[in-house]
Amino acid sequence: MNELELNEEEFRGSRPGLLTVLCVLSFISTGLGIISALFNFVAGPQSDEKLLDAKVALTKSTSELKDLGMDLFVEIMEKIQRMTEQVNENFYLASIVNLIAVAIGLFGAIKMWQGVKIGFHLYIGYCLLTIAGLYIYVSPENIPTVVVVLNLIVSAIFIFLYSRNLKWMR
Repeated sequence: MNELELNEEEFRGSRPGLLTVLCVLSFISTGLGIISALFNFVAGPQSDEKLLDAKVALTKSTSELKDLGMDLFVEIMEKIQRMTEQVNENFYLASIVNLIAVAIGLFGAIKMWQGVKIGFHLYIGYCLLTIAGLYIYVSPENIPTVVVVLNLIVSAIFIFLYSRNLKWMR
């Protein structure tokens, strides 16, 4: 490390506490995502029997919800079932897209941990890819709006909080 880099380190100070917390949360989330994606990739797509069992359970739940007059939840659950079936039909593509997205998110968090701004931009790409990636292998009419909106809200919160630390990054 030369003298200029050392002075820059001293000027920037230690990593902000908020950045540390956000990075640790991102490490946990993306780490579990990678482990889950690899495990699912090895396990392979669900069998027709498992899909049928899930559909039977969903049918029971939706009939109970219909009896209670909760038609909105019925529609959401039916879309989730159709989405699950399409994800299973395109299992390997879905797994690869998910693994790539999560790896980008992990790499972005690592770079932000190191104080490198490009990590913030990679993290934004990860957030967008997790949302948009679903549309690669699932028909838009089978994706519940609530899933997209909740994902957008959580992503926006993390992006906003990470952006509060950009002045510390180089």
